[in-house]
Amino acid sequence: MPSVRPKNRFWRLCRIYFRRFRIFIWIITIVLLSAVLYVNRVGVPEFVKRPLVNKLREHGVALEFAQLRWHWGEGFVAHDVIFGSMDEPAAPQLLAERVQIQLNSRALLRGRLQVDALGLQSGRLEWIPVNSNAPIRALTVANIQAQLRLLPGDQWRLDDLRARFAGAQFLVSASVTNATAVRDWDILKGTGTAATTRWPERLQKLADTLESISFSAPPQLRLVLEGDARNLQSFGARLNLAAQRANTPWGQAESVEFISRLFPATSNELSHAEMDLTAASAQTKWANTTNLNLQLRLVSLAPKPDVVDASLTLRASAAVTPWASVSPIQMKARWIHAVTNPIPESGQVELAVETADTRWARAAGVQFNATLAPATNVVAPDPTLAWWTNLLPYQLNWSTEVRAVKSFELEAEDIRAEGNWGAPELSITNLHARLYRGALDGAARLDILTRRLDFNATCNFDLKRLAPMLVGESRAWLEKLTWAEPPWLRCSGAFTLPGWTESEPNWPGTLVPSLQLGGEVAATNCAFAGIYANWLKTHLTCTNRIWSLPDFSAGRPDGQIDFAHTVNEASGDFYFRLRSTLDLSPVRSFLSPEGQKAFDWCAFTAPPVIGGELWGNWTNLERTGFRGQLALTNFTFRELHVDAAVTQLRYTNRVLSFLEPRAWNGPQHMRANLIAADFNTMRIHFTNGLAVFDPRPITRAIGPQVHEIMSPYHFLAPPTARVEGYAPLTPDNVDDADLVFDVVAAPFEVWKFSVPKVSTRIHWLRDTLTLTNVQGKFYGGDAAGWAHFVFPKEPGTKFAFTAYTTNTNLRLLMNDLTSPTNNLDGQMNVNLVITDAHTGNPLSWNGYGDAELRDGLIWSIPIFGVLSKPLDAIAPGVGNSRVSSATASFVISNSVIYSRDLEMRSPAMRLQYRGTVDFDGQVQARVTAEPLRGTPVLGPVVNVALWPVTRLFQYKITGTLSDPKPEPVYIPKILLSPFKTLEDFFTPGGPGFTNAPPEIK
Repeated sequence: MPSVRPKNRFWRLCRIYFRRFRIFIWIITIVLLSAVLYVNRVGVPEFVKRPLVNKLREHGVALEFAQLRWHWGEGFVAHDVIFGSMDEPAAPQLLAERVQIQLNSRALLRGRLQVDALGLQSGRLEWIPVNSNAPIRALTVANIQAQLRLLPGDQWRLDDLRARFAGAQFLVSASVTNATAVRDWDILKGTGTAATTRWPERLQKLADTLESISFSAPPQLRLVLEGDARNLQSFGARLNLAAQRANTPWGQAESVEFISRLFPATSNELSHAEMDLTAASAQTKWANTTNLNLQLRLVSLAPKPDVVDASLTLRASAAVTPWASVSPIQMKARWIHAVTNPIPESGQVELAVETADTRWARAAGVQFNATLAPATNVVAPDPTLAWWTNLLPYQLNWSTEVRAVKSFELEAEDIRAEGNWGAPELSITNLHARLYRGALDGAARLDILTRRLDFNATCNFDLKRLAPMLVGESRAWLEKLTWAEPPWLRCSGAFTLPGWTESEPNWPGTLVPSLQLGGEVAATNCAFAGIYANWLKTHLTCTNRIWSLPDFSAGRPDGQIDFAHTVNEASGDFYFRLRSTLDLSPVRSFLSPEGQKAFDWCAFTAPPVIGGELWGNWTNLERTGFRGQLALTNFTFRELHVDAAVTQLRYTNRVLSFLEPRAWNGPQHMRANLIAADFNTMRIHFTNGLAVFDPRPITRAIGPQVHEIMSPYHFLAPPTARVEGYAPLTPDNVDDADLVFDVVAAPFEVWKFSVPKVSTRIHWLRDTLTLTNVQGKFYGGDAAGWAHFVFPKEPGTKFAFTAYTTNTNLRLLMNDLTSPTNNLDGQMNVNLVITDAHTGNPLSWNGYGDAELRDGLIWSIPIFGVLSKPLDAIAPGVGNSRVSSATASFVISNSVIYSRDLEMRSPAMRLQYRGTVDFDGQVQARVTAEPLRGTPVLGPVVNVALWPVTRLFQYKITGTLSDPKPEPVYIPKILLSPFKTLEDFFTPGGPGFTNAPPEIK
């Protein structure tokens, strides 16, 4: 049985060892379970915690925690973790409720402790900026969830860090090499340079900015970082932001996408960044845009960490601002910018706009380029320079081009200009504009210290198109100009601007007195206020508000004008020195109302030749004066026509004077020492005037009153007249005259009288006209007399006159008064005095006179011929015999002539008339015939013997002078048949002369 016994022992030993092993396994299991339960509930013991913390420190992760536990499936988990040190209050503090520590299981099996990753849950970053001047406010990044992988080679990899900061959700990824150097960062220690200590302030501003922005949906900001922890400048970053709608303190935006990239520093740069912003639309208080795209590049240069080299590219389909709307727009800019100064140190910008529209103008295209650089010679700041002080450290060069400019007051095809700024001068160079059928070229320079602006320009565009831009007298003056082709103008000048610190600048008070201007003008086919010229040219200057045209010249087919002109803009005084062969009719519009009236009396059929000096005041044309010479041909003044005239001219104090005037019209001529038209007293004065001229146009030229007075007087040959005194210029001032004419005329006619020669002095004094020393030949004899006329305000004329004639041939006189075939004859002496008469009242004549006739034959006058046939019946031939003498005196009362002693004597008879005759020819008279009364010796005896017969020759005469009705006084009417006339009664063979001898035929 021995072979069975060892075999049982083997199995028994196997059972014993198996039991022991099972017990060991249970013990180990219980120990492990107890250990796991301990590290899960109580925490990892210190001997395990210490190597783990040291291992993390080797990877650059310094943390403190309240408890480290081990969780099944999660591994080691640290609770209430603090990263870094709490002893540094200025350093940021990162706290976490849980941090999962992932160990490498393979390394652990080999007996090595290796941490692969840290999982951060419910983390919070707090940073209190103790060095900030702002109120203390902690910066907090909450809800941090992150996975930090600790890779071999001292490298960190942060995957999908999620956190919330200022209401925004952040997603962060990072990769850091030489990660252990992170613990040496000054920023984590709360120390370092000014740049690092400002990070809390910057983050605080970022937090405030983010909190002020609201989104229609929570946005996500994704941040990716890569770099070497030993060199912060090596870090690169990328930040992405996308939002459907955002409301910010600056405006609103839709479909926003923001990308920001921070690139590692190179050998010459500390760092540089790029930002791209796109938005479907954006509305701000400055502008509203659509399809906005903005690209910004920032580079921090090594020598100056606080100086940034920036470049910007901006594009938008459209942009609308309170001042303008543009579409599309593209801008490129690059500048050097100190973060402490809002104004760049240097830079350049390019702006291009296809269309631009403002409240003032519209343009089809705008291009603008500018370059900013530090000033080479910096001007010391001065408070009087105001805002210019900000530009003193810089110099600027710029250029621009604007196409198809249209505004309410200006249109231009294109405008191009260049300029520069270098304190203290701002200049515009190479200005060129094409507009209004011409072009404008110019330049300007402003000295900000003296405020003096110098400029020069050359243009040949239509300046009248600028009239809407002007006001007042400048606009009115320009509107008077017309031209077929725009004039050519070149000018240069300077003026001073108001002070930069003046809140309400006095532009006219500063600019106008300081204006200095010089230039020249040339034009063709132009006109000013209706004065046309084929061409004109002149230079012009302005100094101390005194404008001058020293060599103005203009011409057209009918003549030319040359003058020098100055005008004082302050006082309005002007001066012309001129010579003209042009028609002067357009000058009328420049004269005063009185001067225009005088000009209207003139008619020029050929342009006058005039030269002289003209002065006055534009605001007071009453002060206008002229001194010069005038030569006229084919000229008419108030219907007074002359073939030629020359005179010296003076016009001053509203008095137009013609000195030594001379005029000719065929053989007629006139001259005077002075003729003056005084528009103050409205008189025309004549001094030592002499004329051998037809007086009718002269009297019309003097005035209608004189012409009306002189109209009955006809001069068959030009009389010789001297004139002295004055006459009124207007018909409503007829009683203001004192004019004396000395006239010698031959031959001369007035009413029906015609005389071969007459001379007189005519004195027109106020409302009276007096003719004195009238002398002349009168129908074979002589005549003399005077006349006086009074022109009252009521209609009609009062007058009186005296006329004396001697040895007047009755036949010649009656030839003009009645008929050249009359049978009258004799020599007459007549004295006629009219003491009072009025042309408006035919019954107003009063006066007296006497008349004498010698060797007269007057029987063909009806009133004297009524007794011719009765007397011939008594004594043939007595009724037709000549009158040896006839005398009469008469009185005129109320236009009735009365005579009581009209007596006609002849050798055979004497007739006596007594009676009246009025101006209508009505006769009331008694005539007595005494046959043979004039016979020598026997006449008285015969007259006594025939006294009864004489009574038969007393008649009463009625009717008219041309048709008298005689009626016998002593012959009974019954003896006269009603069918017989007085003529028949005394006719031979009639009832009174039945025994008379037959009539001899």
